[in-house]
Amino acid sequence: MVWRQLRHPYILPLLGVNEDLFAPRFCLISPWMRQGNIIEYLHKNPQDSHKRPKFVVEIADAIQWLHGLQPPVVHADIKGANILISNDIQCYLADFGLSFVVETHNPRSSSSLKRGTVHWLAPEYLDTSLRTEAYITSRDMYAFGCTIVEIYTGKPPFSYLLLDSAVIYEVLVKRNEPPRPGTDIFPSDDLWSLVLRCLSYNPADRPGAVVLFEALKSML
Repeated sequence: MVWRQLRHPYILPLLGVNEDLFAPRFCLISPWMRQGNIIEYLHKNPQDSHKRPKFVVEIADAIQWLHGLQPPVVHADIKGANILISNDIQCYLADFGLSFVVETHNPRSSSSLKRGTVHWLAPEYLDTSLRTEAYITSRDMYAFGCTIVEIYTGKPPFSYLLLDSAVIYEVLVKRNEPPRPGTDIFPSDDLWSLVLRCLSYNPADRPGAVVLFEALKSML
């Protein structure tokens, strides 16, 4: 119901629902993205690594549009696997299975227990006692910061930690961010400073989606 209302140049559209192909389950139909997700694409096409800044800005554009809706929509599972590449090499934010509308969101509902993927998950969703509904959209900012790291390295954030529990310890107890990628692939100090703001432990310290989009657009 959320996804069908979203129409934006960098959001994968929902074309319809089929009741027969996987009965009794429903099948959600969207355009076929034969290039795969952004991490697969960059792995297969290293000559296009110079397009990373373009991809980052396109994703930021989709997020700021979602957060700018009234009421805002939270994607809640931003990561490389959920960013698809079209034939004309454009990003599409996909997989709205965990998304919710802020105004109708009940933090005690069963849907809020679907936390997302641990490596990209904000501290307040690793420890629910830290959560504040006032900054509920900022979970997307944290995940997007992790995704920028992923786009530049080709690996999940905290890829050197194999266990979810180790990631949780690194974020909650040690309060560490994913390490900065090497300067050979991530030369911009300004971009890294912006990523670190997205990865702030306190959700109130993370930039809003519009502020982040404008900063990235001017920077990249």
